[in-house]
Amino acid sequence: MYKKLLIVILIFSVNTTLISQNGKLDKGKESLKETNTSNSGGNKSTKNTSSRGSVSNDDDTMNPFVSILWGLFAYTAYGILVESPWEMDSRMHNAEISNYAFKEKNYGNFIYTDSTNYNITRFDITNNFVIENSNLYGNNFGVNFRFLKRFAVDVDYLYLSENVNGKRDSFSLYSALLKYHRIRTQRFDAWFGLGMMHVGNDVNKTGFGLGVGVEIFIAKPISLDFSHKWTNINNQEVHKTKLLLKYHIKNYQIFSGYEYFKIGVSKIKAFSFGIGASF
Repeated sequence: MYKKLLIVILIFSVNTTLISQNGKLDKGKESLKETNTSNSGGNKSTKNTSSRGSVSNDDDTMNPFVSILWGLFAYTAYGILVESPWEMDSRMHNAEISNYAFKEKNYGNFIYTDSTNYNITRFDITNNFVIENSNLYGNNFGVNFRFLKRFAVDVDYLYLSENVNGKRDSFSLYSALLKYHRIRTQRFDAWFGLGMMHVGNDVNKTGFGLGVGVEIFIAKPISLDFSHKWTNINNQEVHKTKLLLKYHIKNYQIFSGYEYFKIGVSKIKAFSFGIGASF
């Protein structure tokens, strides 16, 4: 009786120790390695050949109507994502890239045409430290290259490190997005981006990346910056979210705030602080 009880306790303690040795980074990476496949079934692709002729005739009949709907959809989508006809004559249409945010108190990243205060291109470089606790922390380095008034190439590298029972584990995430700045006012800047995100280490997988972001210039020298990027690796999501309060000093800034990372099954909530510069 006592021997059986001792064996049960021993097995439970060993399992508990093994589970505790798996940190958030390790669990997250393991979930990204798992390939989830689903059988769609061959019957779904089977079509009745006898009805193909009637379908084809219906398509021919509906083509003019479908063309009109497609044209309306494309026109509406262009207006929402790129620029609407009502914006053609607005000041935002010709907004230029400022030398740096808050060079003057009345504008941030964009300035309404002023030949003395805008750039054709601009580099924004940032580096920030993130920490969830004394065992899990890391660094995030980013470069944002603005060009052609509305576009930017955003490249960043996130490195996280975790200490679990004396064992060090790490996680790396690379992202590269082509961003379009959809709203470009002097006080508000909003963008969306498309590109690639790559998980390094022993996962070594790349996925299609999406991103959105806004920056609100509250009052010189304070702005609020939000961004969210995500991808899918083996049917598991990877998210990277920032909410930062920035303090601008000429072409430099210091910032602090909250960052959230979702790595497959693992979720990390971190405090962030760092510095940046615009050139």
